[in-house]
Amino acid sequence: MNQITWDDSYSVNNAEIDAQHKKWIEIHNKLDHILLSGSNAEVSNAVTETLQAMQEYANYHFRAEEQYLKEINYPGLVAHRRLHTDFDDYLYSYQRKVRSGELVLNSELMSILKKWLLNHIMQEDQKYRAFLTQN
Repeated sequence: MNQITWDDSYSVNNAEIDAQHKKWIEIHNKLDHILLSGSNAEVSNAVTETLQAMQEYANYHFRAEEQYLKEINYPGLVAHRRLHTDFDDYLYSYQRKVRSGELVLNSELMSILKKWLLNHIMQEDQKYRAFLTQN
């Protein structure tokens, strides 16, 4: 469906941040696998649990990445932090929909998660990689 395979082009040349991005991808791929092969009960539980895990990991990763950006005096920190906040809000909103029993399209969720992760890593995070390379 929407599996993501790590590619070295995703690297931001920081082992800790790269490892965190790989963990993000692992969480995403776990949910994708369950959606494809799990029973209805497994799928329902997996969506709730994985969204919670993703949000918890997002908070951890975003704090670490923002601290790193602060340490390197990255001029785009405020805008980058805003992207993190917006994604966190999206995850929270989606969790509320799932918990309240609203109809949630898993394919839509996976598409949005994949697009956000890859876009964020390949576009936004590469900006601070380029900043470090230039400085």
